[in-house]
Amino acid sequence: MAGLRPVLHVVFGTIMVFSLLRCLHRPSRSPGRVRLEDIAESSVLLESCPARAACFAPADARRADVANPFLDWVSTPIGLTAHVLRDVVYDVDSRVLIKDGNLVEETCYLQPSEVLAALRVDRARLVRHAGPGVAVPCSDHWPGNYYHWMTHALPVMAALSDRPEIRRWGRPCWLLPDLLPWQRQTLDLLCADGGGRQALTAGRQYRLDRVVYCNIVAGAADFALSRLCQSVFPRMAERVPVTRRRGLRLYVDRGGAGNRAIPNEAALAAALAAEGFCVVRPERMTVSEQIDLFRAAAMVVGPLGAGMTNIGFCRPGTLIYELVPDHHANPCFLAMAMRGHLNYWADQYPTGATTRDHVARWGAGIDVARVLRQVSGLWSRGTRPVLVSDGAA
Repeated sequence: MAGLRPVLHVVFGTIMVFSLLRCLHRPSRSPGRVRLEDIAESSVLLESCPARAACFAPADARRADVANPFLDWVSTPIGLTAHVLRDVVYDVDSRVLIKDGNLVEETCYLQPSEVLAALRVDRARLVRHAGPGVAVPCSDHWPGNYYHWMTHALPVMAALSDRPEIRRWGRPCWLLPDLLPWQRQTLDLLCADGGGRQALTAGRQYRLDRVVYCNIVAGAADFALSRLCQSVFPRMAERVPVTRRRGLRLYVDRGGAGNRAIPNEAALAAALAAEGFCVVRPERMTVSEQIDLFRAAAMVVGPLGAGMTNIGFCRPGTLIYELVPDHHANPCFLAMAMRGHLNYWADQYPTGATTRDHVARWGAGIDVARVLRQVSGLWSRGTRPVLVSDGAA
């Protein structure tokens, strides 16, 4: 037995070494999830949004031959909130907050499951937030997109600048991407007193001692009737002089976009131009020029896309006709039209797309003749707004 002891020591030692190596190389457990309300130090209800049935241009609301995909749509009833959190980590690339190793559920906005499963606090990328005041994440995963910026980032900055009960948490320090020229223009027009700003560095994680997180930044109000989100449009428009007489008919051309590209959109634009429409590419204009143009519109036609965000600047009663791709029927502009008291109508068009996601290109061209028929019918069927002179409400 004594002669076996050295052998047993070697065997047990080998087993322990292999066990240790297996533990070291074992994949870490997927992160758990926590909710804002469970970890918040305090919170404020910014707005309570009611559920409302879809509202359309009256003369066309229930025709038998319609292809409107949103007839039975109801707006999302939701509370728009601001939560104060302590000691969290902000992952810049995913825009996700991490608390004690757990992902904060509401911040996991449109991130693929594989990204979230692999997301951890990485000390090699971790830095301390050095900005003044309380940190406020303002951008989502698509920081350079016009719709996302106008409806997610700007309402957060407006809300936290204007609410005195929020100021007791400290002076906001906006966590922002490197701003594009048009984004700087919106901030100048919004005049939101934000105090400090900190540009985020891609690939970094920031340790935040105190952060205010609004669920608006993660799209909570996209399908809600939010007065707060709508308020940023007239607030900016007030600072832009009126130079155009109302009565324009606009077509919002997506010719410069890769997502949901329409192969024959040039033919559609040319046909509408022949009918008296002004074909516009908003990305070629300053924000002030976009405001002045859409404020003068009597009718706006366009496919689903960021350029249609400018209907937020349209005056009440403006007729909106959206061309909805059948592979991505998104009612966000219906919600925006209802907020602004616009006469909205949509028809769904077959696209021939092979995948059903928000970036897929149209596989086939749009039916130009059908669009012209629908536009003519909407314009002549009693939904046309009364045109008013410049400067009128």
